[in-house]
Amino acid sequence: MRKQLILTCALSAVMFLGTTTETNAQFKSLLKKTLSKKGKKKSSRSARSSSKSGGASTGAFSHLNNENDEMGLSGEYHGLKDKKAFGFKFVKEDAGKVVNQLHYWEKKQDKPQLKMNFKESYFNKKQVKMFFVWMSSGAKSYIEVFEVAPGVLAQTQQTSRSINSYDESVPLDSKRTVIEVMAKNKGDFDTWDIETAQAKVDMIISDLSSLKMAKTKKKLMRFDTYKNYHGKVAFAKGTHYLKSSKANQPVEKVANFITKQELGSTVAFKPYFEMPLSVTHPGTWFNITYEMAGKKTDREALRKKSTKYSKNIPQLDKYKNDFYFFYPKVTINRSNNIADYAFLELLRQTQDNLKQGQTYDLKVTVWAFKDGQNIDPVATGTIQLEYTANTEKLLLDPVKGWITVLEDYLDE
Repeated sequence: MRKQLILTCALSAVMFLGTTTETNAQFKSLLKKTLSKKGKKKSSRSARSSSKSGGASTGAFSHLNNENDEMGLSGEYHGLKDKKAFGFKFVKEDAGKVVNQLHYWEKKQDKPQLKMNFKESYFNKKQVKMFFVWMSSGAKSYIEVFEVAPGVLAQTQQTSRSINSYDESVPLDSKRTVIEVMAKNKGDFDTWDIETAQAKVDMIISDLSSLKMAKTKKKLMRFDTYKNYHGKVAFAKGTHYLKSSKANQPVEKVANFITKQELGSTVAFKPYFEMPLSVTHPGTWFNITYEMAGKKTDREALRKKSTKYSKNIPQLDKYKNDFYFFYPKVTINRSNNIADYAFLELLRQTQDNLKQGQTYDLKVTVWAFKDGQNIDPVATGTIQLEYTANTEKLLLDPVKGWITVLEDYLDE
């Protein structure tokens, strides 16, 4: 019952996860790589022998059960997958300095085989007990140990190429894969298996991520652009008006945004979100729909319609961890002679109903999309497009018109 409750809660939590690029079967194999880097000379034969020696617990670390540390972590633990015993000890101070480390033993020696650093900010914010260590194995690889319940630890692993210091932990947007569960009491394995521990770790990271995003959003609200346009789409006469110089600094000027433009001329647009897509709709990506003059086109639907549209309408899977598109999109860009084929298809479908001197509302909606369906809109905006004396040439020029070029391409 308790295991089912944990899994049910996990399914209802919002997850903020990236991609796993490396997986090892056991904590011990990573440990040996670290020890070899520190100059421990062990032959591959002795390493294999050590790996095979993991049988039932010998009680080698039972003395650690008498350690009374403030975190309640010290003691002898048993592995779920690797059946041997392990020793953990929380060390607050060393040589008069606060270190807040978790020491690890898999062999009975005075010195631990590994020392892991405490992520103090997680504990200060949400009372999360997590320890981490950098492992050198080609790419920058980290292992982490989470307390998922009193006396139960989940060991995770992932890689990250965005870390520049051995003292930093993996970002919250990296996926953690639970590869081992360790418990002081073997009876806890009735509740805590890999699946359950993974669900609890996902919940922890989701909670921390939501807190981080809330703080980021509070900072974003300092900027007029985000404050006035979150949940909306902004339009401009060129992409350079909508570029952000730095992440989470939307310094674009609202004065450069437009609400009306000539039909056939450049329209750049940029969506701003209430929260990143990976927080509000994990596992989804973006889709865009265009509506005008009673017609509607859908990027994802067109991608599945033909090879030509599939080739020219890429999947929008960037910026899922951001509050807005760092680089804007366009319906049409005359300067670079490029366009969104989904918008061109809208022009093709409405061409017989468009008349000079008329103004038409173009509604742009950015969606969370998955499994062939638009789930929820995450940003919307409307701009008026005026059919001027120059529009017919822009759309229907026999050589370079936007609709002409599209129809010739589709007829090939």
